[in-house]
Amino acid sequence: MPKHTKKRSTIKQKHRRMKQHAEENKAKTLDRKQLAKEYEPYNIRKRAFETFGED
Repeated sequence: MPKHTKKRSTIKQKHRRMKQHAEENKAKTLDRKQLAKEYEPYNIRKRAFETFGED
């Protein structure tokens, strides 16, 4: 006897959910990148690393 397989509709729902999450994650990463650019002058760790790297 063949194994029980998932219905096509549930697979479609899963793919739809995965796609939606992927789009949300893309938007979040773009926001983070933009914020990182804006706050780069205030990033103390990065400045400290640059000064110690010159030695």
